[in-house]
Amino acid sequence: MSDVDGREQDRVSGNRARTDIRLAGSGGQGVVLAGVILAEAALLSGQNVAASQAYGPESRGGASRCDVVIGASIGFPVAEALDVLVVLNRDAYQRHAADLRDRGLLLADERRVGRVAAGPWRARSLPIEATAERVAGNPIAANMVALGALAGLTGVVEEEALAQAVRARVPARTQDMNLRALRAGFGVSRAEGS
Repeated sequence: MSDVDGREQDRVSGNRARTDIRLAGSGGQGVVLAGVILAEAALLSGQNVAASQAYGPESRGGASRCDVVIGASIGFPVAEALDVLVVLNRDAYQRHAADLRDRGLLLADERRVGRVAAGPWRARSLPIEATAERVAGNPIAANMVALGALAGLTGVVEEEALAQAVRARVPARTQDMNLRALRAGFGVSRAEGS
């Protein structure tokens, strides 16, 4: 991890012993899968982790979210004040932005979320869905782009651990597409950091 990545990570969770992350969007955008992969990557990295999901009764279109808590000492395993919030649509932004702690990190898809209001957090609008379409040929891979960007900007897990978790969790026929999207997300984070 570079010094820049380490400083960004320190700003994300401060000196706390845990990092609370929420990925939110709508059913069908793969936020639960992305959260499960993030949690598995944290486990593969030797970290303690807890994950929980919430979604509406609709399989597609209803609100969906996955909370992941990573840290040396978790204690209460449910995300409370968020260090990182990733939103893949406008509704998720409106529902969850108030849960971000001061100086937390908000990552938003620039196409689906649009302009995000200033707040006590740091906000980054990223070309998440557009990048998925460009590198994977399908906006369905936006969850993997978002996951790569999240990890690239925070350093909460390493790229190889995420790639290993992707291989374990997605069908073999979609692995290449998902891994391309994940790598592109790291690329988006590097472009954003420069």
